[in-house]
Amino acid sequence: MEKFPWWNEAQKALADEVDAFSDEITPKAQELVWKREFPWEIIREVGKRGWFGAVIPEEYGGKKSEWGYTGCCIILEYLSRAGIAVACPYLLTMCGGTHQIEDFSPPEKKEEWLPRIARGELLGAVGLTEPYVGSDAASVETVARREGDEYVISGKKRFITSGLSADIYVVYARTSDDPKDIAKYRHITAFIVERGTEGFHVEKVNELIGFDNLYNAYLDLDEVRVPVENRLGEEGDGWKVMMSGLNFERTMTAASMLGLMREALRYAVFHSERRIQFGQPTINIGVNQFKIADMVWIFNTARLLTYHAAHVLDLGGTAAAEAATAKMFTTEFGMKMFLDAVQVMGGDGVTRFYPVESYIRDTKIMQIAAGTNEIMKLIIFSQGLRALRKYIPPPVRKVHPELRVPITVAFGSLRDEEKRKVEGEEDVLRALAENYKVNPGLAMTLDDMKGVLAADDETLTRMLTALEEKKLVKTFKDKKGQIRLARITLEGLKKTLTLEECKWIPSWVLEKDVF
Repeated sequence: MEKFPWWNEAQKALADEVDAFSDEITPKAQELVWKREFPWEIIREVGKRGWFGAVIPEEYGGKKSEWGYTGCCIILEYLSRAGIAVACPYLLTMCGGTHQIEDFSPPEKKEEWLPRIARGELLGAVGLTEPYVGSDAASVETVARREGDEYVISGKKRFITSGLSADIYVVYARTSDDPKDIAKYRHITAFIVERGTEGFHVEKVNELIGFDNLYNAYLDLDEVRVPVENRLGEEGDGWKVMMSGLNFERTMTAASMLGLMREALRYAVFHSERRIQFGQPTINIGVNQFKIADMVWIFNTARLLTYHAAHVLDLGGTAAAEAATAKMFTTEFGMKMFLDAVQVMGGDGVTRFYPVESYIRDTKIMQIAAGTNEIMKLIIFSQGLRALRKYIPPPVRKVHPELRVPITVAFGSLRDEEKRKVEGEEDVLRALAENYKVNPGLAMTLDDMKGVLAADDETLTRMLTALEEKKLVKTFKDKKGQIRLARITLEGLKKTLTLEECKWIPSWVLEKDVF
């Protein structure tokens, strides 16, 4: 596959190596799906090749400076070609221990765990979701109480992928019920719970729509004792630990979809070039060409979005919006791509003798895992819009003196010398009246007003309050009682504008029809 120009030479070489490995292991991986056996042998080989060390610093046996987050995504893209059961144990280890240990564990624990992860000796999992807690991650009910040099954890976790195959689990538990801590998201703490710890058991293994030979489980924690040094960060840092890991997890989820996309395209093209209907290969039929064209642009766009998010992480950014965008795009449009591939393949596409139908089932899980795609949209709305705000300041609109229609004269605000001086309430009322002429259904924010008036928030608030008392203005306040929006009332308009000032009749309208 194309190697992006910002990849370093080590990352490009890594891509070739993992791609060749995926070709080699695909027969075994497909065999294990039919047998419903976890791919232990393949995962051990991934460990021997050092790929679990992609984001682990060199002093702990990793290759972070060479591969980093981009390298981690490269490994996942090419591993997932052999199936999601090969990719997920790697993904879960990266975001279910590796990242959190590196950033939040004490030095002695880094020395104990990270080299073993880098060698593939420890697999990881995330213990976040609970029977009664899903997207509302702040409401975890698993509790941890401090007893001397230990924490005692009790609760249940569910839908834990790699639930039976992991050696270390990042478990989130409530350590405070203080409303002040809850308000500041300081009521959750993260821990590493090791397999085999007394009181830590599998409760149930889930049968899912997909993930055919992956372990997904309910886990029970019954008075599980973990040493204080297994805590990630300080007590109450759990939310910070969680958020730092989720952006990485979402980027990797996107990367794991890329291999499935490539294989879906492979099978759709392979099949349609060889299937004869109506005297010709089905790839010659226009509707199939359109579907394959969609698959191509979806795949190419998905790779760009994913590796952009990984690059932002490598540069030290949080990549919140980028990761959410990549995860949502790859799973939403990945689903379209796989449905189209099945449709191109016809009846063969819905048999289990080709792997494409499994991509549909696996992707439905991926649309929910690592935060549902609805949650992704909320993140994109808040974080993505925040990042774009400086590039989309509101337009300042005025009535053109000759054309008498609204036009945009500035973005954000007028130059200081162009702003009207505020000498009294009538100046504020006039600004609201002029806004009615150009944006008749819209109120103004205080920033909008400051864009055309030489006034500060305090002055505007005082004058708007006085105008509202006179019923000339209507304001809209936030929960703290602060004015956020204001518009002129009908009484205010009558006091400020004449009908002639508001009128605009196009030239094509017959004069006899105007009343």
